Amino acid sequence: MNDNYITEEKEKEELEIDLGQFFRELKKRWRLIVISTFSLCLLVSVFTIFFVDKKYKSEATIYLTSKVNETTGTVDASSITGNSQLVNDCLSILKGNSILQNVADTLKLSYEEVASSISVSNDADTQIIRISAMTKDPQKSKDIVDTTVSTFTDMMLEILNLKNITIIDYAKVPSRPASPSITKNAVIGAAGGFVLSCGYIFLAVLLDKRLKNKNDAEQFLEIPVLVEIPYFED
Repeated sequence: MNDNYITEEKEKEELEIDLGQFFRELKKRWRLIVISTFSLCLLVSVFTIFFVDKKYKSEATIYLTSKVNETTGTVDASSITGNSQLVNDCLSILKGNSILQNVADTLKLSYEEVASSISVSNDADTQIIRISAMTKDPQKSKDIVDTTVSTFTDMMLEILNLKNITIIDYAKVPSRPASPSITKNAVIGAAGGFVLSCGYIFLAVLLDKRLKNKNDAEQFLEIPVLVEIPYFED
């Protein structure tokens, strides 16, 4: 029992000493940490700017207009409920093969290109639907969104005689890329450089088995040091 207790205390003490040595090495090699952090941040930023393809996002917003009671001038509650249920149907139709294939044929693009670039979403608890497209060409992104919206409204009018679709925001040609984010990638690069440099220092401390002082010698040999000879430089 006593032997186990001594062993546990010894292991705990060794761990504390190792952690203490680790933090001392961090303080001692702070220049390595700063250089690694800055270097990887700069490297990732340069790679993002010159080698990662820029993508441009264009978006349009449509709204399912609720029916207004002409007598009272108020919105019909049943119309709101019906539109809320219709939103999910509209999302499915917008993502369906028929719409996407029609857009691809109109713009002379491949179905895969259109399907991979377009995104459809609905703002929670609203009848607002957002249609966006992200490609390497800003004009192409706008064309995909415009064609998708026009194809959808025409199809809904033709099939369901649905006339309450209103375009709130029209798609525009984006002036700035939406992806990649240089700031985000730079922060990730800096964090990576910091972690790598700290990991290197930790391994260096962990694998360093040299006896540097009296305490290290006593722990390794498990006998007390009787004599300590000072070192003098010539």
